[in-house]
Amino acid sequence: MAPPGGPARWLMWARLGMIVWWQAAKLDRELAAGVSLRASDAHALRALRITGRRRRYSLAQGLARVVRSASNPKTGFTAAVPPDRRAVLAARPVIEAIERLLLGPEPVAARGVAMLGELLTEPTSPLYRPPDPAALASRLRAAAAALEPGIRWE
Repeated sequence: MAPPGGPARWLMWARLGMIVWWQAAKLDRELAAGVSLRASDAHALRALRITGRRRRYSLAQGLARVVRSASNPKTGFTAAVPPDRRAVLAARPVIEAIERLLLGPEPVAARGVAMLGELLTEPTSPLYRPPDPAALASRLRAAAAALEPGIRWE
């Protein structure tokens, strides 16, 4: 369905959609850092996209894979950076609580989703290279708190 306002309005939305697609990683970093989703139309659209069902399911599946990988140290050869087994197993209760939150019906805030995305995708995150085993659980708790829509990080 095209937005109201005719072709000029549609072109504006299409352009914004391309900008958000092209700058997704940058916008996610900014949202994770606490930039308001009201900072720009691009931030607002990205926040809307990453809090949708598809992204939430994808993050929950990523967290489940991390726990499976840490629970079974005899994984086959892979090019993926392995998670820190000790840190993941220590943070397992927090990870499972976040999975339930992501898969649940309640809305979640964009900052928390962006923070989780960073944890899963950045090879230097505490998920893969923790300065200490408690660092991962601490970052996960911060992300879980930021997922709560009642907390106005946006």
